Amino acid sequence: MKRFVFTLQALYNYKLTVERLQKAELKKAQLALQELLDEESRLLRSYADTELSLEEALRSGENVGAALTRHDAFFRYLRSALIEIRVLIVKAEEVVRQCQEKLILTMKEIKTYLKLREEQYAAYMKDVQAEEAKEIDDLVSFNVISGKIG
Repeated sequence: MKRFVFTLQALYNYKLTVERLQKAELKKAQLALQELLDEESRLLRSYADTELSLEEALRSGENVGAALTRHDAFFRYLRSALIEIRVLIVKAEEVVRQCQEKLILTMKEIKTYLKLREEQYAAYMKDVQAEEAKEIDDLVSFNVISGKIG
């Protein structure tokens, strides 16, 4: 009796490997995005802390001009850093989205291969059952013939 062989097994195995690599790539992209989001949060906290520091300096009666001068450079740095980090976040989100789309396509292909495998296996089982039925019919025929002759 012949053994079941999925004709697209090599391609199926390849797609499983691709899926594994794409999942690793997606995880790496998500980690990079999370690091950028954490950096943005840190910058926003620094901005808020610096605002509080400026308010405290002004409340304590410090010279307004001196307090503004001291904090102004840091505010400019924080604003430019936030703009840069937001640009990087948008790019990182796009990379994550592209990784997700590639992974979804690969997973759909794998699902298709599994359906084809099931269909081939069903056809194989039908052939096996037909062969078994033929062997049983031949055996019954042989027994009937040998019983009549003998």
